[in-house]
Amino acid sequence: MKINIKLFGIIMMITLSGIVFAQESIDLDALSENLYKGVPVEVIGLPYEYKDICGNYYLDYVIEAEYKMMTTGQSSRFINFRIDKFVFNFLENGGLVLSAVYSYDRTPAGGNAFYPAQNGTRHNWNIEPQYHSHGDGPCSLDYYNDIAVSQAKLNEMRKNPSLARVYDVLLSVAEDMDYNYPAIGRRARFVTLPNGKEPLKGVCDDYSNLLIDRLNAANIDGVSNIQKVSGQNHAWVTLVYENKTLYLDATWFDKNIIDENGFVDHIPYKDPRNMTFDHEIFTNHNYHHLTNR
Repeated sequence: MKINIKLFGIIMMITLSGIVFAQESIDLDALSENLYKGVPVEVIGLPYEYKDICGNYYLDYVIEAEYKMMTTGQSSRFINFRIDKFVFNFLENGGLVLSAVYSYDRTPAGGNAFYPAQNGTRHNWNIEPQYHSHGDGPCSLDYYNDIAVSQAKLNEMRKNPSLARVYDVLLSVAEDMDYNYPAIGRRARFVTLPNGKEPLKGVCDDYSNLLIDRLNAANIDGVSNIQKVSGQNHAWVTLVYENKTLYLDATWFDKNIIDENGFVDHIPYKDPRNMTFDHEIFTNHNYHHLTNR
C-alpha cells in the first residue's frame, strides 16, 4: 500500500509510554554535520558516524523519542534547558545506550530553594535487544549494532547506481503490498485505496515473486541470477552482483501489523538487514535467529 513518504519514508505515528507523536523527516544538511535538530550526535562502539546509520525506523525512532521526552519533560522544569549532545553507544551484546547530555541554569524550586545550575548532566536510555514478531509470533532478536552496521552499508550501497535501483525496486514492492494475514488464519481488514480498490495482498511467496518480476523487468546492469529461496517457513530473494550474493526480503523490509480496529497498518521500517550482502545478520535467517551469538 502506498504511504505518504518524505525523506526515507519516515512520517508515521509512533508510541512511547503512551505519548504519540509524528516522526519528522531528517534534514540532509544537518546529517552531513552529524546533527539532530541542531544537536551534535556522537557514535561510540562502531566505526561510523551518525549520518551513516540513519534511514531506518529503529534508530530514527529512538533519537526522536529521546528528543521528545527531554524537550517536553525536562525542559519544562528548568531555566534555559538545552540538550548539548546525543550519544549512541552500541554495546557488544547488541544493546544500545542512547544518552542525552543536557544543561540548565540555576532554577527556582519553590520558596527560597533553587536547583543549582548543571552542565553535562546525562540521561541514559538503556535498550536491550528485543524479540520482534513477524506474522504469527516472535522470531528473532534485534541487535542494534547489526542494524546500525547494516544501515551504514546500505547507505553506501545506494551510492552505486545499480544497487540504488535494486533498493528502489525492493522499496516499491514493500510499499505496494500489504501482508495477507487472512491467508495465515488471522482476521484482518485492508484499507481501501483512493481508486476504490484494496492494496495488493500477499505472503512471503507473493512478495518474493513480485520482487523477482520487477527486478527482471528493471534489467539492472550487473545484476544476475535472481532467484527465490525458501527455508525456515519463509521465502526471500537473492541475486548476484559483482560475484557476491545480495539477500533481499521484501516481506519484512517494512512492517505490517493489525491495528486496534482490525486493519492492516503499514509501517515504513526499512529494515536494512533485508538488503544486505551479509548472510549472518540477514533478518530471520542464519545466526540472527539464535539468542546466543
